[in-house]
Amino acid sequence: MPTLDAIKVEELISKVPGVKAVKVVGDNSTLHEIHVITTSDKSPKQLVRDIETVVLASTGIRLDRKIISIAQVEADVKTQKILPYQIENLKIENIDERNVRVNVTIEHGEEEFYGEFSGPKTSRNVPRIIGNAVLNALSEIHDFALSFDDVAEVYFVGKKYILVHITKQYNNIEEGIIGTAVIEGNYERAVAEAVLDAFRRL
Repeated sequence: MPTLDAIKVEELISKVPGVKAVKVVGDNSTLHEIHVITTSDKSPKQLVRDIETVVLASTGIRLDRKIISIAQVEADVKTQKILPYQIENLKIENIDERNVRVNVTIEHGEEEFYGEFSGPKTSRNVPRIIGNAVLNALSEIHDFALSFDDVAEVYFVGKKYILVHITKQYNNIEEGIIGTAVIEGNYERAVAEAVLDAFRRL
């Protein structure tokens, strides 16, 4: 069992990108509390994962995430970069004659998020599979309940668009959100982009 050293753990966590200050409370056998102040560039869940990984890889100590508390402050507006979430890769493959699997990779700066969903490959259901794969990829960076509800194609000022509707539920309050994307030769990609557009509006 690795020896616990609160000062060393503090030094390691302080090197995690986005961390501005850290205080570790513990003794020679147990870490009791880890308090971290970070910028708002990453989600708290992502920061906790980064902290766990750094400490485990460097010391062999597997942290209990329940003792980690994150407080976020706004980054300096002059240096803060607005990094959009982007579809990096969308892969649709047949599982068998009846079912299809969708894998999606979403990029946000140096971070990547992966999602997967599968189901019957009917023309009506494939867009739902794509939408749910996108939502699954983003599930670790929010605390909402999200559902993919419907999709439609529309023509507007000479262009064909995909419209999707997702529902957000938080604190027992539901809100419908519309996302759009232009179809530029790839219907499935446009569905994924429209779902991501709706997510940006949360």
